[in-house]
Amino acid sequence: MPSFSEGRFRVSVCPHGGGREIAAWAEAIAYLRVRTALPLGWLPAVDFSRAEREAWPQAAVVYADPAAGLALTDKHDFVPVAAATDVDGVFLITARGREASLDAVHGERLAVVPATFAAALGVHTLYQRGLRPRPVASTSWQQVIRRVLSGDCAFGLLCEATYRMLSLRTLRLLHIVTGPWNTPAAHVWLARRAHPLLGLRLEDALLTMHDNAEGRSLLAALGVTGWRRPAGQLEAARPMVAWERTHVRYE
Repeated sequence: MPSFSEGRFRVSVCPHGGGREIAAWAEAIAYLRVRTALPLGWLPAVDFSRAEREAWPQAAVVYADPAAGLALTDKHDFVPVAAATDVDGVFLITARGREASLDAVHGERLAVVPATFAAALGVHTLYQRGLRPRPVASTSWQQVIRRVLSGDCAFGLLCEATYRMLSLRTLRLLHIVTGPWNTPAAHVWLARRAHPLLGLRLEDALLTMHDNAEGRSLLAALGVTGWRRPAGQLEAARPMVAWERTHVRYE
């Protein structure tokens, strides 16, 4: 049996789950391969820096957070074909047992994954409230959690999609200070403009995924309610993504 990386059309997915959803994504790509009747191959990325450096340049299809989606449409000739029905959100977290209010984040080290929409949304929201933490760059949401639990950073910003994938053991170690903060922006599926048939078949397979038992089971395993047409989800994210790029400096 060929490996999932051997398909002609490589698929890269947002690494927000940190590995817990690997089996679900393998099954989802196999499902989409059958539904599109096209040779899709999964190209895993374990963190955001590797996704941008290794996976996206080789991919024909990407499931991306809104910030990455904007970069792919603006710079790499991708077009959105579907969006998650769940809007993107972010939590402000600390270690359980730490007495912390929202105001306590001011001046403290804050673990963040730069250039993600959750980072832009979280830091922007804090700045709007007059709070100025010290953002610390991390390569993955799992590194954010490790920094918070080790005490390296007093607080962290955690993508809501990642939060939904955490084990009960990890959840018991964390304390949600506030959140989720949400906007209309959502994760999106994108296909390269050079492959219009791929985009059309992928769109159809995704938008009908909830119509059958296998598709609904896969959606539940991925922690996603469903997919919809991408009506402005990326543009809703643009102002905040641009703000983060020009206003936030990371340690």
